[in-house]
Amino acid sequence: MTGTASTARPAEVTASDSPFPMELWSEAVCSRRAIPDTLASGAPAPGTTDPDQDPLPAGPRLPLAPPPLRLPPAPGSPAGLADPAVLAALLHYSYGLLQHDPTPGGRPLHRAVASARCRYPSELTLVTPEAAYRFDALHHQLVGLDGSSAARRPPAPGSSAFLVITSRFARTARLYGDYAPRLCAQEAGMLLGAVHLVAAALGLRARPGADLGTLLGLCADWLPGTGEHPMAYVELGSESRSVGGPATPRADEPAWLPPDLASVLRARHSGAAIFDPDPVPAPAQLLPDLGAALADAPFDDFSCHLLVGRVTGTEPGHHVHNGGRTRLVYDGDPLPLLEQIGQTEGRVSVNFRATACTAYIAVRRGEAVAKYGADAFRRLHLTAGAVAHRICVVAARHGLCARVHNGYDAARAAHLLGLSPDEETVLFQVALGTARPSASFRVPVVF
Repeated sequence: MTGTASTARPAEVTASDSPFPMELWSEAVCSRRAIPDTLASGAPAPGTTDPDQDPLPAGPRLPLAPPPLRLPPAPGSPAGLADPAVLAALLHYSYGLLQHDPTPGGRPLHRAVASARCRYPSELTLVTPEAAYRFDALHHQLVGLDGSSAARRPPAPGSSAFLVITSRFARTARLYGDYAPRLCAQEAGMLLGAVHLVAAALGLRARPGADLGTLLGLCADWLPGTGEHPMAYVELGSESRSVGGPATPRADEPAWLPPDLASVLRARHSGAAIFDPDPVPAPAQLLPDLGAALADAPFDDFSCHLLVGRVTGTEPGHHVHNGGRTRLVYDGDPLPLLEQIGQTEGRVSVNFRATACTAYIAVRRGEAVAKYGADAFRRLHLTAGAVAHRICVVAARHGLCARVHNGYDAARAAHLLGLSPDEETVLFQVALGTARPSASFRVPVVF
């Protein structure tokens, strides 16, 4: 960490600081669970309020500049958070409101990352030595959390800054009950990956961090009493270089960025309510792009299994990305594997017969639990989520939708994909395909 002690002071960590007890591994990841009754009706769980009633921060408001329509910006554009356009672009394309669906009965607000039933439990807070600012995506504004006069102005040039990710578990639990922590952890990881990717496009140094002591120190002045759980942070700087995770920093330049990331993020979507894509081949460039994006992920302690069904110029088969490289495991139709892994409660929830490619992101659970205990759950979901977001972005670049879907049997996936017994665990299933015409209607949001 390079931030000042006043901004990122370490905090004492106790067992009670972790919102993820060890039993979550079996209940939220490895077990096959039925869909909660609340999902059948789409109603909040009994005794809860509607998530739209979560209060907005009441501090002073700082309007943001209109975000640019293109990323990266034009050559020669100034970089750094002191530039209002850079700050606005970073926040908007990381977690801003990009699309509105006015279809009656639909989910109206869509942000830059995927979220289970558009609950969006994550919160994004800019923390500087002067103050903390909550990003209000709906109004495209910053809100000072401490009420001081310093919160009325943007970060000073050259000052250290962090984007801190927290999560309101209750917002998702209103619909998903006890399964909410898993979904919140997944989204926090995807948001971490989104910040890292957008920062790279803007020429900013971005160091994703998961250290719990540093995270609690960053949150100490404003988090208590908010009902939020601290999840992750990204340290930001002005020099352009890509830095990896807290344990394994990498100093190489970004290797993969879409030519116009803004357009790609505006096009990203998760498909219709029932994932039943059009059974047509994906472009040939999909697999090379996936390999490049995975090799440039902010963390490298993961493996990604790509079960390829319909990609132009590539025979169906099982590919594995590990250690920065992608290799072919075997040729052959992956459908039997997909339908065995993707079967929960006696049924398959995704039409794998029409998908172009399905990714399974695995992490080394045993090693992480031995090192971090219960906190391994949070850390590994951050790693896998950052990778999953890159897969979703690659899909959008090639006109595909990408559905993050937890309807899979983790134990069966580990066995059939050849993972190390009792060591590796699948945390994400991401199905890619060509979307069919939908009854919903999405309108782009431009501030």
